[in-house]
Amino acid sequence: MKSKYLLIILFIVIGNQFSVAQHIKLDKKEMSFLATQEKVNVVFTYEGLLFNADNLTEAEFVNYIKEKIENKLNTEEALKWEKRYFYAKDSIFPKIFVTSINNRIKDYDHPIKFVLNDESSNYTMKVQTDWMYFGYDVGIANQPAKANLIITFYETSNPTQIVSLIEVDRAQGFDVIGNLSFNTEVPLGTSGISSTNWLEEFLKANEGFPRPSLKRMGNMYDKAAVRFGMTLKRVLD
Repeated sequence: MKSKYLLIILFIVIGNQFSVAQHIKLDKKEMSFLATQEKVNVVFTYEGLLFNADNLTEAEFVNYIKEKIENKLNTEEALKWEKRYFYAKDSIFPKIFVTSINNRIKDYDHPIKFVLNDESSNYTMKVQTDWMYFGYDVGIANQPAKANLIITFYETSNPTQIVSLIEVDRAQGFDVIGNLSFNTEVPLGTSGISSTNWLEEFLKANEGFPRPSLKRMGNMYDKAAVRFGMTLKRVLD
């Protein structure tokens, strides 16, 4: 019993390394241009991406996880996780973020649409992730996924013309894995997303130990988008 309590304390101490609360500051004057737009282009980048408290590079992190999966399971499962990780990063996480933010702001007075990779928009929102932590769930203790996001708005035709830059440190996900803030039955064509098949496949994938949970990281992007949408209320409502 004593060792159990010591283990719980250990997880609490480790978790406190990442306990900085998510807080989003927005300059209403800088962001006032949004109220005159119908849509905004969205691009995702991962420039300088690092992982965990020891700031592993992406190559170091992926190789570490692959070795861990190989040792516990097999090489085939390690390669499956690697493929799924890159697909989630490049396709699923951006779709979750855009779908979530559009759902959050849809009832505002000026419900603009955030659309993935649409350069016909006057303005672009670049969402850069430069740090990730996948969290864990070991039954007696758990930690949600966390990430650092840098959100930059600029003129699509002139990327050097920065309108606003917003930093979100240690954004963290919802506690319930796989439960997302938006209704997956709602048509998503206005976001440049044709269906929800991508999400259904993503959520039913096996993520048992020792695989880091991509679904948990998806929850982080969902919650970050919800909170950002709430912040935009000052501009759009």
